[in-house]
Amino acid sequence: MKPVIFLFVVLCCTAGCKKSNSDNTTTSYTKIEHTGATSLSEARSYLSAAAAGNKIVFAGGSNGPTYSKTVDIYDVPGNTWTTAQLSEARDALSAAAAGNKMLFAGGFNGTHSKTVDIYDVSTNVWTTSLLSEARFGLSAAAAGNKILFAGGYIVGVGVSKTVDIYDVSSNTWSITKLSEGRSDLSAATVGNKIFFAGGYAASGVSRTVDIYDVSTNIWTTAQLSVGRTNMAAAAAGNKILFAGGYNAGSSKTVDIYDVSTNTWTTSQLSETRAALSASAAGNKIVFAGGGYLEVGIGSKTVDIYDVSTNTWTISSLNDARYFLTGGAAGNKILFAGGNTSTTYFKTVDIFTLSK
Repeated sequence: MKPVIFLFVVLCCTAGCKKSNSDNTTTSYTKIEHTGATSLSEARSYLSAAAAGNKIVFAGGSNGPTYSKTVDIYDVPGNTWTTAQLSEARDALSAAAAGNKMLFAGGFNGTHSKTVDIYDVSTNVWTTSLLSEARFGLSAAAAGNKILFAGGYIVGVGVSKTVDIYDVSSNTWSITKLSEGRSDLSAATVGNKIFFAGGYAASGVSRTVDIYDVSTNIWTTAQLSVGRTNMAAAAAGNKILFAGGYNAGSSKTVDIYDVSTNTWTTSQLSETRAALSASAAGNKIVFAGGGYLEVGIGSKTVDIYDVSTNTWTISSLNDARYFLTGGAAGNKILFAGGNTSTTYFKTVDIFTLSK
């Protein structure tokens, strides 16, 4: 069981925080279609995902009381799956990629972990490292040569302000701090800026957004329109979207930041939900699944935002579920795993983009 601090949301709310990969390119797609579903090698939720090159990797997770080491690797051009293993079984870990390296850090396996599994896509080799502080429910994102792991929860201590920064080019670590300690926050990157938004702080659900500029090494802050935890975040073009989440109930709020104008606006998902997942490719940001956590009901709904036209469309997953995770590479966006109050899923929904 996860610590009692998360019970105010639902039995436990430790999403992999994962959660969102965006290629931030200007590729313009006119179509996005649900082109079928396949399966992970093992049913699980609270897993984490990252993408580099042509590969999308889904790692760790849990199935009830059983923590997983399993890594499912999808090769986009070959449309093939292979498997590997983490050095340590755990869920509620976080992942991001820069260059040829994917990092899967932290997590929970009966206690908090400081393990970092590093996968080099170019050599197909796995190595390990350590965070400065063991924790789970942290969030990760990358810009340039840097991957940041921020916040999280430490058993017996509480929420963390710690940010571990890995420099891919030098293979070195450094440490800094968020303005406010919190767990289950959401992260995404646009240009040289990494955003860590919302989450659960010592004082309750947070509105705080910590913004790190990789090019200047400077931190600034902003605020969400409404504080919430277990949101989904992703970026495309000049925009970052923070959608859904939980604050005294599941939410349909979407906060939109435009880096080109330095302005915030709001929108809404088609359906209220939390513990959803997001990923992006080209000009499309996709928010999938989630649910009404207060009653344990999962959702099939997929909301798709087109950055170039500022319009929303709707699609659907094969299975309604929350605490799933998404990743994107090439013209494919995949959403994998997840659970409801009664079932853990190995489902992987595949969305294909075309011009």
